[in-house]
Amino acid sequence: MSMESMRSLNVLVVDDAPANRKLMSVMLQKMGYRVTLAEDGMQALAICEQGRPDMVLMDVQMPVMNGIETVREIRRRYSSWFPILFLSAQTASQEVVEGLRAGGDDYLFKPVQFEVLKAKMHNFDVRLEQTNRLLDYKERIEEEAAAARTFIEQFTALGKISDPCVRFLLKPAEHFSGDLIAFARGPDGSLNALLADSAGHGLTAALAVIPITHPFYQMTAKGFDIVSILNELNARVRDYLPLPRFVAAALLSINPVAGIVQVWNGGLPPVLVMSEDGKSILHSFKSRQLPLGVLNNTEFDPSVEYYNLADQHGQVLMCTDGATEIRSADGQMLGQNGLLQFAMQAKPESLFDGVAKTIESLLATTQPIDDIALISISCPAVIMLDPKSERLADHQTASSVLRELLVPVWDFSLLLKAQQLKRLDVVPFLLGIVRQIEDGQADSRLFLVLSELFNNALDHGVLKLDSALKNQPDGMELYFIERARKLAELHDGQISLKIEKLKGNSSAFFRVSLSDSGDGFDFASVLHCDLSTNQQRHGRGIALLLNMCDSLEYLGNGSQAVAYLDMHEEPKIKS
Repeated sequence: MSMESMRSLNVLVVDDAPANRKLMSVMLQKMGYRVTLAEDGMQALAICEQGRPDMVLMDVQMPVMNGIETVREIRRRYSSWFPILFLSAQTASQEVVEGLRAGGDDYLFKPVQFEVLKAKMHNFDVRLEQTNRLLDYKERIEEEAAAARTFIEQFTALGKISDPCVRFLLKPAEHFSGDLIAFARGPDGSLNALLADSAGHGLTAALAVIPITHPFYQMTAKGFDIVSILNELNARVRDYLPLPRFVAAALLSINPVAGIVQVWNGGLPPVLVMSEDGKSILHSFKSRQLPLGVLNNTEFDPSVEYYNLADQHGQVLMCTDGATEIRSADGQMLGQNGLLQFAMQAKPESLFDGVAKTIESLLATTQPIDDIALISISCPAVIMLDPKSERLADHQTASSVLRELLVPVWDFSLLLKAQQLKRLDVVPFLLGIVRQIEDGQADSRLFLVLSELFNNALDHGVLKLDSALKNQPDGMELYFIERARKLAELHDGQISLKIEKLKGNSSAFFRVSLSDSGDGFDFASVLHCDLSTNQQRHGRGIALLLNMCDSLEYLGNGSQAVAYLDMHEEPKIKS
């Protein structure tokens, strides 16, 4: 250590003898140190409170408070290390041992020799410099860790989650969590939830989940289905993470209009659909797929499972294996069933409260061995449709009036054949075009109407699927399996679509015209039934369109549909 840096060090000399204090002060100042003097232990503690010294030379035998007691108190008060040398005329080994156990670092025996003091001070200078370097390094690491935490929190947008249907708990095993929780609403009001668990924990695991956050939020906002989102997430993990890193994940989507829960689970504990009171499991989505990033996109399977909530309230519970691997007081791993049993025994206000309190209580005396993430999503009953919906005749009348009053501003048309229908997520693509033309002005109603018209045309017109299949046990699953099979085997069929902006004297409308190559349907009988009381698992699409559109008419055999939407009108659906 240089002479200049030594002068910056303050040495506290504690001795009840004035001559000894004077001698030590002269020698230390000659070496270049700054010196502070104290007559006894109590005075030394008071000086330390005003400003902690860099080193202490402590006499053992003193009145009021001796040196050994004083050192014990110093070490109790201050967690950071600084060297303390005892000054003593006693050379007995018992006193030396007692002083070292009290917290002293070395002994200097009286009478103190200048060269011996200089050598010992030099040794402690070196140790102090090394310690300060470590402290500086630790401070830099802590600053970088704080910056990394802020970056990760901003990127994952966890602090912005405020959906009233969502509650969550995130407990990292270390300073950073390799578990990711993300929620977002689509243009149709559907709720998407992503729970991911990167291999390992700490900063490396936390960074591993970052590549999948942006596409999740962005694609959900644009209305992509979860199959398209999953393909993109898997590609991101493959592209950005070095092998053999992967991300176990579950992606869920809840459609509040149709009452359908869709789940893809790749490597996480089962995603549970629970009854409203949390006492029974309505459905369990077990892991059927490999985690994200294990397979390339040609091998990756994004197929999802379905559950229809029908008219019942429920809740979804999701967690990572850090929660299921918690051990009870007797050392047994709880598992998911044990966690639920403990939670219900507590008679909580809600299932989430019970599970969260169980986790907190079991971890009260121990650090978690893995990151823990818990999600609860309340699923309200299916949105009921307005029973005062206009009938077909009213919509036909409105269509004829609007055709007379409105003039075109712009339009674009699209013809999709079998190959495009098999691989495109069409509705987000169309909505993106409209938003670019209209500078972002395209509301959720347009997305809903496009989705219903297109899906009806594809499912029932081109693929000739029978909606009544949904009413069978496990019918929703069977329906979508059949849909995927028919779509994969599709060779013929087409859908043509046209979107226009029309203006009148004081209003503006979107007109959506769509036709398919199918056989049509008896639209009159469907539209004249009491759609508001439909309790089946199909037939709600047309009821939704009647509520959302200012005008809706089917032409020919029913394979052509034309819908008008006032661009500035509020949706007609009520919850």
